[in-house]
Amino acid sequence: MLSRLALLLWHLLLVIALENSLSEASSAHDRLDAGPPESWIHEPRPEDTVRVCPLPFCKSCRTAEQIQAPGIGFALEMGYGTASIRHHDGTYQDLAYIAGDNTYVSLLQRLASESPRFPAHDLSTYRGKLLWATERTQRLLSKNLGRPATPTIVVLADMLSRLKIQVESVLKDGRKVTAAVLSSPDLVSLSGEEITDALDYLSITNLMAKPDTLEDLYASSAAYAGLGMGLCDHYTDPYVCEQEDNEIYPSTRLLHLDFSPESLCVTIRWIKSAKESKVNKSIVDHDLGLGRSYVLKDVYWDAVRSRIRRLVQSFGVRITRVILTGSSASDQRFKAVVREALRDWTTVGAFDMMEQQGLDGEPSMLLYATARGAAEFAKRRLEGPVRCKETERCKEFRQGIEQAKSTNKLEL
Repeated sequence: MLSRLALLLWHLLLVIALENSLSEASSAHDRLDAGPPESWIHEPRPEDTVRVCPLPFCKSCRTAEQIQAPGIGFALEMGYGTASIRHHDGTYQDLAYIAGDNTYVSLLQRLASESPRFPAHDLSTYRGKLLWATERTQRLLSKNLGRPATPTIVVLADMLSRLKIQVESVLKDGRKVTAAVLSSPDLVSLSGEEITDALDYLSITNLMAKPDTLEDLYASSAAYAGLGMGLCDHYTDPYVCEQEDNEIYPSTRLLHLDFSPESLCVTIRWIKSAKESKVNKSIVDHDLGLGRSYVLKDVYWDAVRSRIRRLVQSFGVRITRVILTGSSASDQRFKAVVREALRDWTTVGAFDMMEQQGLDGEPSMLLYATARGAAEFAKRRLEGPVRCKETERCKEFRQGIEQAKSTNKLEL
């Protein structure tokens, strides 16, 4: 009891010290509620991605284990979870699809409907400070006692635990999942803290947070990466990678449709790099999941068509690329409705990727694209380097690892 009071008093002092910075964070949430800034709506400028300061040399070289380790990606979707591995040879292995129970589905639906996701306490009042400090204290106490940090984490960790078990069943030599990347639906937008809490509970390192923090990974970015877009090819050389990011991939007006029995998720955004997390418009409609189509089918499909078209019209510019994900995205009627909804609102070639998905011998791409994208991020974060450039010694060590692997393949 005394330790709890001591922690509470410590947090109250911390609140006073951090009041200004937290007030700024609260203002940022207010700006989000008011709608996206004007700069989000227009095409990003090339000069926004030019590096000004040179990168420092890495403090240490990546180990052979880090270089060759597979990347593990988890994707939490509105009604289910998936997991994929990105191997060192560049291939993917789709491992797990687990349907969510009623508790999981209800939680994701609630999180998607909350606006804002993180209502700020009024820190100008003693009550607001006390509530904030109490929440932080409860979270820290739960984590220190080896429990899920919050009730939300209980549900998320349960899904991740089941995905983790399936991944570990195929890893060689009884290896465990100790590091991974997790994506979540755009409108749910799990915070970095929530993701880290869920993974921490399972003794998994959040690779988007360590060795240093990247923007959180949401479904549209993960799917974009999982489909082979928006990430450089030569990621072990940061300068070459940045040049590829700037020159190879054009800014795209992306429409991402995730379709499952539980919901229809529609996201529109400008995207150049899959590392970006900003979204222009996003909706989740639980009444338009494919599971609702058995009643008044014509009325249902008209509603799907109208929902998509209204959102695109509100964006105000033509879509240049359409991608699909989800357990029901292969439905041919759905694809036809998408085309009808976007009539006069797309550029030439916008449907090329959509039509190719599932027709190249990999129908699982529709279901596992987001998990593959998360796995790709995990592999790159493990293999590195991250926000630094390698010394010549590190480069030679990396080359030696690759040459030894090629020699072993030839001998086999």
